[in-house]
Amino acid sequence: MIVKLPYGRGEVACDVRGLAVFELQARFPKPAGEVAEKLAQALANPLGSPPLACLAAGKDRAVILVPDVTRKAALPLVLPAVLGELARGGVPAQRVTLLLACGTHPPAPEPLLAEHLGPLPPGVTVVQHDAREVSQLVEVGKLADGTVVRLSRVAVEAPLLVSVFPVQHHYFAGFGGGPKMVFPGVAGYEEIQRNHSRVIELSWDPPRLAPRCQPGVLSGNPVAEEIAAAAALRPVDFAVGMVLDGSGQLAWVGAGDGGAVWREAIARVREWCEIQAGPFSKVIASAGGFPTDHTLIQAHKALDAASRFLAEGGEMLFLAEMAGGAGSPAMEPFLADPRPEALAAKLRESYVQYGHTTWRIVDKTRRFRISLKSQLPTALAPKLGFFPVEKPQEVLDAWRQASPRETVGLLLHGPVYPKSQELP
Repeated sequence: MIVKLPYGRGEVACDVRGLAVFELQARFPKPAGEVAEKLAQALANPLGSPPLACLAAGKDRAVILVPDVTRKAALPLVLPAVLGELARGGVPAQRVTLLLACGTHPPAPEPLLAEHLGPLPPGVTVVQHDAREVSQLVEVGKLADGTVVRLSRVAVEAPLLVSVFPVQHHYFAGFGGGPKMVFPGVAGYEEIQRNHSRVIELSWDPPRLAPRCQPGVLSGNPVAEEIAAAAALRPVDFAVGMVLDGSGQLAWVGAGDGGAVWREAIARVREWCEIQAGPFSKVIASAGGFPTDHTLIQAHKALDAASRFLAEGGEMLFLAEMAGGAGSPAMEPFLADPRPEALAAKLRESYVQYGHTTWRIVDKTRRFRISLKSQLPTALAPKLGFFPVEKPQEVLDAWRQASPRETVGLLLHGPVYPKSQELP
């Protein structure tokens, strides 16, 4: 059997004959009907909300929150339909702003941005959120602990705020999409760092992860609960939520009230993307190809998912191109000395979310032997504990020779997760 693992914008073919392969695969339903028709039906029959065109009536402008370029979001398909509904309600493209919910991610260059958004009508304004640009933030309230929350002025002052997002597991915030589009998507840098710092308990020696900060877990998850509270300070007026299959196509789409759409999407992600399998002593995994393997920060999410199916002390073959390098200048100081004790000391001194990401990567490379096919700088991969490989087939050949017919987990098209232990 030859498997083709997504890698950047291409694939790497591997021969897994002689190994018993168990594919860690989401259970998406077979496509039924035209995707455009599904989208039109969702917009025509919104959940708990009047149609978008009705909400747009009488508004002089609208803002559409969309994911940044690190997310697969099917925007070239979805945005024309959303813009069409706004125009039908009296808000033409010339009075629409697309606001990319970048969080702390750097802005994307124009070619990537154009590919991500697809063709746009003349006059649409595009803004990439900058969490550090204080002049573009406005205070919207405080959290229970007194933390001041600032959000993008563009979003806060929008007469009509629409959010378009895919929903998937998030490795410590429970799920991505939904309220994360507002916070941390268009929040201030300090608030984002404070929120994300709740994922790791630095008072412990060595530090430990907060037990409830897990994929698929919302209740009792301090990061997720704070995200929900902060996003509620400027709720969106209308939402379009999606669940994408392994090829990035729409498996489900819903529109309407933000909370209702979020809950419906989560139910489908739980049903389709949580499986019971493993643990395996060996796992083959791809980070899913571009854009989810473009940087180390993004590729780590698939690495985290795959590691949850791996027995302690097991081996992984991981493919992620990472042609974009680390993914943020804020990560560089932590990559300079990625020893766990050095990372913990630096995080205690000043928490930076990508220091936590580095800490989690090193934790995995210490617990597992991870052979990595990537374009990371020659010296960086081994410094992080990876075993760089140029030819993944050589790793598989060694596995086959050492343990013929051994069952190996295979993660090809984006993360799936073990069934979560969510509480009512």
